Amino acid sequence: MGLLHNLLGRSRRVTEPSVTRELPREPGELTVEVGNIQGVGRRERQEDSFAVVNAASPDLRRSQGLLAVVADGMGGMADGKEASQSAVEDLLARFRDCGPDTDIPAWLAESVHAVSREVFRRFSGASGTTLAAVHLRGSALHWGSVGDSAIFLLRDGGVFQLNREHTFLNTLYARELEQDVICRERAEQDEDAHRLTSFVGIDRLEEVDRSLRPLALLPGDALLLCSDGVSGVLTPPELMEAMALRPEEGCALLEQMVLEKDLPAQDNFTGILISCK
Repeated sequence: MGLLHNLLGRSRRVTEPSVTRELPREPGELTVEVGNIQGVGRRERQEDSFAVVNAASPDLRRSQGLLAVVADGMGGMADGKEASQSAVEDLLARFRDCGPDTDIPAWLAESVHAVSREVFRRFSGASGTTLAAVHLRGSALHWGSVGDSAIFLLRDGGVFQLNREHTFLNTLYARELEQDVICRERAEQDEDAHRLTSFVGIDRLEEVDRSLRPLALLPGDALLLCSDGVSGVLTPPELMEAMALRPEEGCALLEQMVLEKDLPAQDNFTGILISCK
């Protein structure tokens, strides 16, 4: 769990628990349940945005797929909330054209770049957001991400991060591998360690993480998309404990664990939990 642990080692109250939706099963189709959390933490305003599409429509889920997305507006820039909301809305608008024959990996890549260009145009380069999205049709999973929002998979008693975060910490880890004495703490304590190297709205988007082939989900799997207000606070065992529950209970536990940390600089936190039966 080495690199995962390192990436998670960084030092939004739900107003009402979301309703868990259970989708009917077809032969060869997984039953899916979806829940979410969102809280402000200790920040002045909420700058995260999220959406789940087609969770309540079995027909659209079969033809178009289920799309879930989390975007974390960058607090150090102007209009973080507006940037994250714009990115989510633009991605959903592009999703309307998806159908059974859509090449999802290509669509994700094209859409993320198009959304980034629009955020850059709309805010003149003065704002930005992370983006993490998953597409699920049948049992086939695809994902795409920019920035440090995370996508986790729970399977067989373990939790695994599917996407690669775009932070300077990855560069620092690589530099440590070239040293005579490798020091993880030296990389993690660098003042620029958690600076984003890629985000939606950057003038030239080059780093995009995405799946090239579908990952077949299995009964008992669970997915968690979350902003770093969750992934940067909770440990893998804590994530695993929550992800093993039904989404409504799992999301409530995620919120409880985040709030119990009582971190003085707790960021906005957002999560979407999807479980497969």
